[in-house]
Amino acid sequence: MRIIYFDIDCLRPDHLGCYGYDRPTSPVIDSIAREGIRFNNYYCASSPCLPSRTAMMSGRFGIRNGVTSNIGAGARFNIDIRDYGGPKSENDVFPRVLKANKYDPVCFSNFADRHYAMWYMCGWSEFHTINLRYGAETAMEVNEKVLHWLKQNAARDNYYLHINYWDTHRCYKMDPSWADRFKNSPVTQPWPDEAAIKAHQNVSGPFTAHGQFKEDKSLYPLMPGAINNRKDFEQMITAYDASIALVDTQMKVILDELQRQGVLDDAVIIISGDHGDAFGEHGIYSDHVNIDACLHNIPLIIRWPGVTPKNISSDVLMYNVDFAPTICDMLDIAAPRQWDGKSYKANLYGGPGEDRDYLVWDSSLYTVQRAVRTKTHLYIRTYDAWRYNNWADEELYDMVNDPYETQNLAPTHPDIVRQCRNIMAEWVAEQKAKPNFKGDPLEATLRERGLKKD
Repeated sequence: MRIIYFDIDCLRPDHLGCYGYDRPTSPVIDSIAREGIRFNNYYCASSPCLPSRTAMMSGRFGIRNGVTSNIGAGARFNIDIRDYGGPKSENDVFPRVLKANKYDPVCFSNFADRHYAMWYMCGWSEFHTINLRYGAETAMEVNEKVLHWLKQNAARDNYYLHINYWDTHRCYKMDPSWADRFKNSPVTQPWPDEAAIKAHQNVSGPFTAHGQFKEDKSLYPLMPGAINNRKDFEQMITAYDASIALVDTQMKVILDELQRQGVLDDAVIIISGDHGDAFGEHGIYSDHVNIDACLHNIPLIIRWPGVTPKNISSDVLMYNVDFAPTICDMLDIAAPRQWDGKSYKANLYGGPGEDRDYLVWDSSLYTVQRAVRTKTHLYIRTYDAWRYNNWADEELYDMVNDPYETQNLAPTHPDIVRQCRNIMAEWVAEQKAKPNFKGDPLEATLRERGLKKD
């Protein structure tokens, strides 16, 4: 079995054609989606970059693995280990589990260097740090290394190849000509309109309308210096879409090499990412500083020959902590007992399979927040708004009718707020009662900021 996983940073599913987007960003990704299953409600359990990938690779929620931030008290990875023996089998990380079961996990990524997360390198048969650009490398630079490996190894059996692209992370540094393909495809997303953008001029903090660059002066041709109006917003959206188009074309380079070697048709192809980006939600533009749904919702596309029906989608609620247990189950590998995720194997076959009634996610890099996502609503509890002036302690949004989270319903729907509070409290208590719990990293971050006492 050959599995190729494309890990695309900051990728919003609603900017891909296969998820309904009307601009030509992703013909290659769309072609893979037509051959497999697309999950519409797949969310990272913690954000941003380090927390999300830690949850995925550890199979555990951030409250248990210790990582809900990129830095500080919320970035201390918790794993139970033996003396001179590595992690215990009950909580081992995904690459080591694959390796222990005769699959060769191979990674091409600067992620460990960017976040100085050296544990992330553990367990891979091969870990290729692309260069020392810490996430500023281009997809072309990544592919140069991957193609060299594929030319020698593509026909081998039983490998898991993880390819990490960063071009979709701001500041969209590619040549401006990548935006030319959208000249006849205007931005049709109706929100934020001029009135919303005007209101956002008063939101404070980094990556807001006037928090893009120092003195509102962009260093990059595709990026506006600030978001003053709808025209600036559309320029930023086109820059983001151009970055997706670049990555999409570079994915084709990899797929073409697999085809040339005669292994593409039987290979498992998986496309996902770590988190999304905000484009106006809560006044944030082109970054990931809180826990809005657009930041936690990520694509998951799986083409598994002989398993996934063609061109189907699923609306089940799913975390990225469910990813490793699902892949292990597909490979007849037992998941470690302390993993929090569930196997969605039956879903890949097109059956009803798993579905969660709710999800709980969190973050503590900028804002310190925890959220509950039900089938219909998003409840957000803010413990520290940091430098932002646009958060209430509690917020509630109707995700069916208000996907951009513009109307806080918490004051008018106390019954739903109370229900979500109870879900969150019960979930936190459940996590704290599990083995190897070392403390809630959100609480540790608040103590670090002097906002909470022991």
